Amino acid sequence: MELDRKIEIATSCLSVSLWSLEPDRPYPIVHAERATTRNGQSVLVAIIDSPSSSVKVFLPRRYGDVVSDEDLEAINAQRVSLLLLYKGTCAGSNSYILELKRQ
Repeated sequence: MELDRKIEIATSCLSVSLWSLEPDRPYPIVHAERATTRNGQSVLVAIIDSPSSSVKVFLPRRYGDVVSDEDLEAINAQRVSLLLLYKGTCAGSNSYILELKRQ
């Protein structure tokens, strides 16, 4: 993907909730960054939603706790290409279940 397109995606897309993603559909991650929310630190990822659009989603805090700054740099420099898969919610706790896969 061209640099100008990656910058456009990272700066201009809308934020959506994880539950609005289609379950088990792989979404390519094109940008990742730390963000401070009213609930504390989180990781915000820009994903490709369709060939012509992208959206941003906040990962649950438990995922942000295991993602290092080096991991974010690797994603943004495209040394690592990841897909985000929303797997639904846990029946017992209602927490989001995500999977990150290498492309």
